[in-house]
Amino acid sequence: MEVFNSVLDWLYYDLIGPLFSLTARTMDLLFLMPMGRFGVPEWLQVVLVSVLTVLFAFWLRRLFKVEERIAAFRVSFVAKREQQMELQMITEKHSREALYRCTDEELNHDFNIYLAQHYARYVSIYLLPLFLTLAWLNRSLSEEWLTTHYGVPFVLPAPANSMGIEGLSVTFVFLVTYVIALIIGFNLHRFRSLLPAS
Repeated sequence: MEVFNSVLDWLYYDLIGPLFSLTARTMDLLFLMPMGRFGVPEWLQVVLVSVLTVLFAFWLRRLFKVEERIAAFRVSFVAKREQQMELQMITEKHSREALYRCTDEELNHDFNIYLAQHYARYVSIYLLPLFLTLAWLNRSLSEEWLTTHYGVPFVLPAPANSMGIEGLSVTFVFLVTYVIALIIGFNLHRFRSLLPAS
């Protein structure tokens, strides 16, 4: 057990930790520092990074060919379902039931594999970039950093008499923007798919 813990410690402290720190500093140089130099307020920086994260997710969706995979599975599943329906023509009851049971198990197996792969793709496309970007933003625009620079631990302080709300955190601004941008992106995608191909 000690060897296993040592390996985990080495992985985290010597590999994952330094890699994440290097990536975070690179992201700071590429995104936050240029926006800061142009005088973009921190809350707007978070909004822009959130929108870029959504655009990156849609790029990953195209890279993983999600639409094509869904369409291919539907065609395959419908074809197998139609073949299963043809089993009703078999007059011998026991043979028909045995074949129906086999094809039903095959359909269930195919559908379960599709669901597992679909879930893994969605985690890779939408959740992983979300959590990694949020971890980076909360490190670079931490509550301590915000308090030191602005006197409050919020990326968007609330005005006085705002029903007890002191301000909006980096996480809140990022997640609200991320969800809104995703909804807009999916609606635009749906609208484009309804347009006739030129």
